Amino acid sequence: MLIEPERAFSQRELAKASGLDEGFTSRIVRELEAERLVAREPDGAVRVADYDALLDAWREAYDFSKHHVVRGHVAARSSEDVLRQLAEQFKRDKIEHAATGLAGAWLLNPFAGYRLAVVYVEKMPSSEARQEMGFHEQPKGENVWLVVPNDEGVFHGASDRDGIRCVHPVQMYLDLKNHPERSEEAAAQLRQKILRKGGHA
Repeated sequence: MLIEPERAFSQRELAKASGLDEGFTSRIVRELEAERLVAREPDGAVRVADYDALLDAWREAYDFSKHHVVRGHVAARSSEDVLRQLAEQFKRDKIEHAATGLAGAWLLNPFAGYRLAVVYVEKMPSSEARQEMGFHEQPKGENVWLVVPNDEGVFHGASDRDGIRCVHPVQMYLDLKNHPERSEEAAAQLRQKILRKGGHA
């Protein structure tokens, strides 16, 4: 709904997109309606009533640590080279992927440099693929996080930026919460310059 805030959705559409059953979706919609975050149309469809408040509520509840994160290191001349190296490998292996965090934010709005490349992958690459991309798992001094999401919704609205697949700015804004480096500043810039009223990138 935050990706297409002007559009009204039926509860069936929301259930299908989220992978939740219709009864549970209906309860969530009723709660959001009671909090005046969504509004109901005469035909029963729902739309965003307060974009900023809904985004704030989601960010407050969002917990990146629920995803499966594998930390490691890839040797390259620069952080951008690391990101491109990963993206090219995932494309060759036909693994759905999307950059997020500071690396993704930099592609959308080159506000701050980054050291850590955070990339969602639909599944963890094989040990052979990780070796081919030069990825060595290490919990300290890492410059790459490979993240298998607990919800495929992170890929909704993903698009290519400068040849690299990135999550939608709404997802990126959520992911920057509690990330290292200058993530909070990058999130503020993203919200001010890209997630303007109406939520369009």
